[in-house]
Amino acid sequence: MKTSLLRKVRRAIERYGLFSPGDRVLVAVSGGVDSVVLLEVLWLLAREYDLKLWVAHYDHRLRRGSLEDALFVYRRVREKGLPFIYGVGPVREYARREGLSLEMAGRELRYRFFERLRRNLDLQKIALAHQADDLAEEVLLRFLRGAGRRGLAGIPVKREGYIVRPLLLVTREEIRDFALARGLDWREDETNRDVRFLRNRVRHLLIPFLERHFHSRVRENLRRTALILAEEEELIEDLTREAYQRARLREKEIALSVPVLRDLPVALRRRVFWKALGEAGVPLMRVRRSQLEALEGLLSGKARGPVSLPGGFVARRAPGRIRILSRALPRVEPFRLVIESSGEYELPGGWRVEVRSGGDCPPEAVRIRGSFPLVLRNRRPGDRIYRPGVGHQKLKKFLWELGLDPEERDAWPLVEMEGRIVAIPGCYRHPGFEPLEGEEFLCLIFRKLA
Repeated sequence: MKTSLLRKVRRAIERYGLFSPGDRVLVAVSGGVDSVVLLEVLWLLAREYDLKLWVAHYDHRLRRGSLEDALFVYRRVREKGLPFIYGVGPVREYARREGLSLEMAGRELRYRFFERLRRNLDLQKIALAHQADDLAEEVLLRFLRGAGRRGLAGIPVKREGYIVRPLLLVTREEIRDFALARGLDWREDETNRDVRFLRNRVRHLLIPFLERHFHSRVRENLRRTALILAEEEELIEDLTREAYQRARLREKEIALSVPVLRDLPVALRRRVFWKALGEAGVPLMRVRRSQLEALEGLLSGKARGPVSLPGGFVARRAPGRIRILSRALPRVEPFRLVIESSGEYELPGGWRVEVRSGGDCPPEAVRIRGSFPLVLRNRRPGDRIYRPGVGHQKLKKFLWELGLDPEERDAWPLVEMEGRIVAIPGCYRHPGFEPLEGEEFLCLIFRKLA
């Protein structure tokens, strides 16, 4: 059985290109039999594939025995002479704060920990201990919850080019037999038998029922179907990456071109949205289908937005693009400030302005013919500006064409004199209020602080 398991792992490594010579690999070890066997297998194969191993254990602090689990892993890793990294997180508090289940919260924090180690230690791969029975259970779970083709592909053997699962072609029984043959010991997690959890009900109740009453090889059929879909997913992922590169605009935040998105088939466009959310840092495990549909609404114009996304992110429609931002902009209430003398003034929305009467005026400042008083305010319904060659234009349309979000438009300060909008910092000056040589003028220096 030992030889059979190693043969299957080699086959997975070579078939899916899980490792390259010289890879620095983080092995995630919980202390359960699957992860203990994963560590043993990669330790045995490290010289053959020229791998350098690090071991990480994440303590969720959800069970009284969690510290003993960490110490157990530490001792096994020390015996092999490998570097060990211990992580711990307030899973229960995080779940309460974010409104997540304990399972979802633990998974988010755990993956975040592994990803941080990958970046900080310059590691090429993260090896996880999912096995063939996990794959079958995951497919059924996703089917019950409602999933598309991507979801029914289950747990991929390789994801994002660096998350790898070398045991995914190996069954739970084969793993246990290997552990016993090698004389390995492991920690048992009693919660794995608690049928209050949906995953455990699938494992201990649903699959055995299907095997008894429908087909004795249900697990094998589910695994085979998932692997076929996963292999086809590789092709679709290649198409998605190409489409994403075409749609992605070269801006500081993640922004997608509306014309490019409209030209994509709906199924591919949904994948591009998904990839963009991941690139922006949105926790993908929490993204719902309704939120992807809301992004479609932004694109078609049926929804005005913004679309709220997990993790405090929002998606907004702007001229010619859809932007994914890391936080919602604070709404600025209407304001109106009458300026009657020189000085510095703070405005809502993170703006500050220095007002001078004539004198030295920097090139980027706003120069306005006339004298005090003047008014600084934000926009109001019905506001218009005068543009030579265009005539009077709605301010709302002008700011939209500049690519400002609604909240940015609400906060942007306007300069008013004699009942007319005479300047907008950074983008507009009324031609009738440009000072001529020798005329009295006011100098306004605007700074955006936030």
